Amino acid sequence: MRIKRAPSEKIEIGMSSLIDCVFLLLIFFLITTVAKKENRDIDIELPSSTTAESVRPDDHTMVIGINREKELFYNGRPVMLTELNQILMELAEEEPDRRIRVDCDKETEFSRVVEILDLCSFRSLHNVAIRTWDDQYNTR
Repeated sequence: MRIKRAPSEKIEIGMSSLIDCVFLLLIFFLITTVAKKENRDIDIELPSSTTAESVRPDDHTMVIGINREKELFYNGRPVMLTELNQILMELAEEEPDRRIRVDCDKETEFSRVVEILDLCSFRSLHNVAIRTWDDQYNTR
């Protein structure tokens, strides 16, 4: 006697979860890339220097920016002096040796730059540098 078997089901791989993962990865990389570009771009023209030391760029460096209108920026976003003071106080407690870079426009009053340097010194943050124009890293 012959026994009939039920037709075998086809095995399928679920593509919807794979597509979801790919889209999540794509969104993650887009957001992190855009955030990094926005992080430190402010509209300034750096001063030139003939005796500057070259320091390799570091993504972990904290950037304080000053434009020609004396506006302050912390890692690319505008801040007030009191907010910057609070940020520096927290940084001094957590990472006192963290590298700090001051980017200032060449038209910025020197008193404003000294004010920021004094603020860093007051918080015992001594790993501070002022960025100047470098043909190797900058383009006009």
